[in-house]
Amino acid sequence: MRKLDLAAAVLIILVSSSACLAQQSPTKSSAASRPKAIMVDPSSLKYGPLPSWAVSGTPSVENTGTFEVAVLAGNPSKSGFYVVRARCTDGYKIAPHWHPTAENVTVMQGQLSVGMGSKWDSGAMKAMPTGAFASMPAGMRHYVQCNGDTVLQIDGQGPLKLEFVSAMPPARPMKRASARASGQ
Repeated sequence: MRKLDLAAAVLIILVSSSACLAQQSPTKSSAASRPKAIMVDPSSLKYGPLPSWAVSGTPSVENTGTFEVAVLAGNPSKSGFYVVRARCTDGYKIAPHWHPTAENVTVMQGQLSVGMGSKWDSGAMKAMPTGAFASMPAGMRHYVQCNGDTVLQIDGQGPLKLEFVSAMPPARPMKRASARASGQ
């Protein structure tokens, strides 16, 4: 009887162990859908202008120079994680704008000056030297200027969208209430 109980216990342990191992070991289909490592040689990057689908509105500042981007990971036009590398020439400005999703920026080379708000104010900008990092929450109004030839790494959850802050029309003065309307 003891031999039978021992044999049953060993059988239960073997079946349980193999079931646990089967759950942990990947199948061919799950191995194929597993994320792959991405390694990018900077000399292989293909830079180009910011695509028109990524920009809305009209910038409120004059600009000279160039701003180009290259995709490192993901697809910035779709939902999901993306990483892009951007490069801009000295003096390039990005007018006050915001993004519908959070934006994370690392200065890889050069210096970036950043200001917060809906109006350009050079005196309010803070310098971000090489190695600096900033994270802008969704909807935060901000503006930037490249100081020297600058390289940035930008990541976030797509889709990547740059919405320029529109110039607001001047406020109209409120009409005074007439004596009749105010009960006087």
